[in-house]
Amino acid sequence: MPQAFLTLPTALRNIEDAGAAGGLFEVQLQTGPLKGHGMQAAVHGFSSSRLAAAMVAAALVASLAGCTSVPDPPDQQSPTAQSPTATATATASAPAQPAFVAVLEKYSERMRAGGATAVIIQMKSRVGEWSSAEGVRNLDTNEPVQLTDQTHVGDITMSMVAVSVLKLVEEGKIRLDDPIQDHLPDFESIIRPPGPITIRSLLSHRSGMPDYWGSPIDIGKGPFTHAERVSFVAGMPWTGGSGSLYSYSATNYAALALLVEKLRGKDIGAVIHDDSVEPLALQDTLMTGDEPGPRRMVHGYTRTEGGDLEDNALVPFHRGSPDTGMISTVPELNTYFAALQKGTLLTKQTLEEMHHPKYEQFGLGLVRRYDACSNNAYVGNIGVVRGYAALALISADGSRQVAMAVARAPKPDLIGFDDPQSIEMAEAAVDALNLAC
Repeated sequence: MPQAFLTLPTALRNIEDAGAAGGLFEVQLQTGPLKGHGMQAAVHGFSSSRLAAAMVAAALVASLAGCTSVPDPPDQQSPTAQSPTATATATASAPAQPAFVAVLEKYSERMRAGGATAVIIQMKSRVGEWSSAEGVRNLDTNEPVQLTDQTHVGDITMSMVAVSVLKLVEEGKIRLDDPIQDHLPDFESIIRPPGPITIRSLLSHRSGMPDYWGSPIDIGKGPFTHAERVSFVAGMPWTGGSGSLYSYSATNYAALALLVEKLRGKDIGAVIHDDSVEPLALQDTLMTGDEPGPRRMVHGYTRTEGGDLEDNALVPFHRGSPDTGMISTVPELNTYFAALQKGTLLTKQTLEEMHHPKYEQFGLGLVRRYDACSNNAYVGNIGVVRGYAALALISADGSRQVAMAVARAPKPDLIGFDDPQSIEMAEAAVDALNLAC
């Protein structure tokens, strides 16, 4: 197994619950399929500003202070414009494109100019719909990428795990403020927590549990069991216990997967299929390693330090992973979050708890971003793994949503929830959504 995936010359915590913010970690990936979450990556030559990050977070917290609860979403969206890539050539009498199109086109152009091999985007809103698929599916065949091609979605997997956990809550099998030890006694034998660790704190990344991505142990390429992922941090210090400040840690979701699998008697991929995929009739959303496998997979590449090209599609590390394992398509990500927000998968009361303003930037399995149109929040998630980035955001009323997938430029990958390219993706998405009020 390769040694020492991450070199950490400096380390700053990223975002704290009270609105303070840290910088990005300066991380260099040496080898293997790993990314940094709590140890977010910085581009070579890129230095993050702790002050600037704090100002951004403070502004976000202030703007979210007036957020309201989730209103009833509309039954459907009313498209008035289509992507120029998917329709006939526009005529002189055709209506002007919605303003958000220019933002998304420029984002796609920047990514492609920077070396991304594929960029797929779909946006839906009351003022229009637009989609684009640019680049190639893989570098061996140079087949043009399609809107419905499958891709790794990284951390978006956590949103689907959260839905399965919250279904257990709705069924009365667990409560959010139950310590996980009450339902999973083996948890104490895998890792020694500082005290009771509630299910709520695991869902919202406020348990204080270390992130296994930062483990000093040689993690290797997998696949791994959930217990193994938890055990990787057994010798690492906690940042606190339940109710700690927000500290993103993929280990939280490995623990939750153990809980779900014990209570359901099925592996986490099968539970997500039963809870989310099958009810929505999703055809191309599945857990890595499940059969039948992907039909049309986008390949995401990186380069080793020696310059060799690595194909990161379907690497063993993601098999069954509750934080990186799911595969989906851009349209199905939009379908999933639209159904979630409409109340198809969970009750309205559960949804309000999932993205309550008290959680600020990250709720129960959902990222929150400020919605300037409604003074509320966009909710969804951002997923990053080696070679790939994905995003899905939807407005609280369900009227505006966007999903993106990028096969990133083949170079030594700099990956993390808050790495500069992921921030740029989120900014472009929010800018576009704010132009579709």
